[in-house]
Amino acid sequence: MDGAPGNPGFTETGAGSIPIDPKPKAPAPDGTKTRIRNSRSRQREETRERIFETALREFRAVGFAGAQIDRIARSAGVARGTFYFHFPTKDDVMLELARRINRRGSRRLSLVAESDPNLREFLDAMVDILIDEFGLVSDAGLNSELLALYLRRPVDLADPTHNAPTINDELVGHLRRFGESEEARTSLDAEQLSLIIMSSLFGILARVPRGSGVRDACHSLVDLLAKGLALED
Repeated sequence: MDGAPGNPGFTETGAGSIPIDPKPKAPAPDGTKTRIRNSRSRQREETRERIFETALREFRAVGFAGAQIDRIARSAGVARGTFYFHFPTKDDVMLELARRINRRGSRRLSLVAESDPNLREFLDAMVDILIDEFGLVSDAGLNSELLALYLRRPVDLADPTHNAPTINDELVGHLRRFGESEEARTSLDAEQLSLIIMSSLFGILARVPRGSGVRDACHSLVDLLAKGLALED
């Protein structure tokens, strides 16, 4: 009889007997746990990407300074706290954009290096890659903010914990190689020379209007560097 003492379907607590499961559920197999973890990871990545794209649209529409996190979160269909979980500040959205540009640019520079270019050829290729990559966000009106980010938070952009090479890392590596071969005759070490080159290029990208003018100005800088390094007579 249900509720009788000894019935495995109830606890033995008298009139207030509580039904229990006589067959405890077996733990989920490892494969199921892995699928659940992978599913949650994909959901987090999808949410992060949705917030990222929504934030960029907000920046395009009203500018970086006028963008509101509440509005971004609402448009992305997430809570304000979810935005902060993925991006602690609006700057962190821009940092993510900068890292993506760096990842693509560094991969392209690595391919250029495989053809064993001289330093002048490498710098020319780097200029074209930088202009192309920054051009991908030009319609968003974010170039100035992106360049300002390098001044506001240079340590974050160079943080090795992100485990992704940057365009500057590639440049330093190649400058070291060229220096060891004595192709670049200068007392500056690779890090110092890279700082001068990248700062000069960013200065041009920040000040010269988009179009053919900026490409010409950047390549003129390469001409100047080549002569200064005694690569050309």
